[in-house]
Amino acid sequence: MLESVSKIHNEIKDTGLKDLIIKLDHVAYRVKKGEREKAMVELANLVPYKDYKTFKVISMNAITSTLKLHETLPVIVVSEGLTNDSIVEKYVKKFGGRIHHFAYLVKDIEKVVKIQIERGVKFTTDHIIGSEEEGIKQIFTLPTEAANHIIEYVQRFGGFDGFFTPSNVGALMKSTEQLGEA
Repeated sequence: MLESVSKIHNEIKDTGLKDLIIKLDHVAYRVKKGEREKAMVELANLVPYKDYKTFKVISMNAITSTLKLHETLPVIVVSEGLTNDSIVEKYVKKFGGRIHHFAYLVKDIEKVVKIQIERGVKFTTDHIIGSEEEGIKQIFTLPTEAANHIIEYVQRFGGFDGFFTPSNVGALMKSTEQLGEA
């Protein structure tokens, strides 16, 4: 087992990915409709997180809140659907309330995606969502086979500290439709 991890580590080192992926940016949970605040209280009870920002995602019938431990990353993101037909509520009905994805801050998202495609990694969309002008670019991988986790790669520009923009969050969530979430 460890031999396989070591082999992958060396392969990744050779691709240059090691220098492009900076750190864990955020961990995103999806919870049942009406349980976002309860989940936030549970997390804050275990670790002294504080409420950071809340966003209503009208196009996806969802609301997302973020929690910070300190003034650094990673942030905890908690989303809930506002209606039964929300993509978030459909996900929770299928998989239960749990971690939806781990997001990693990267230096150059185009290079990361190119390298990962060459390595056989598949994404939920064939294009990166967002733009430098909007302040953020991001993309989801398909879920991992063993743990069923999605990895998000995110690159921010010009001091943008958000996790999506009103113009791209719908496209990001919609990119997961093929997973049976919508």
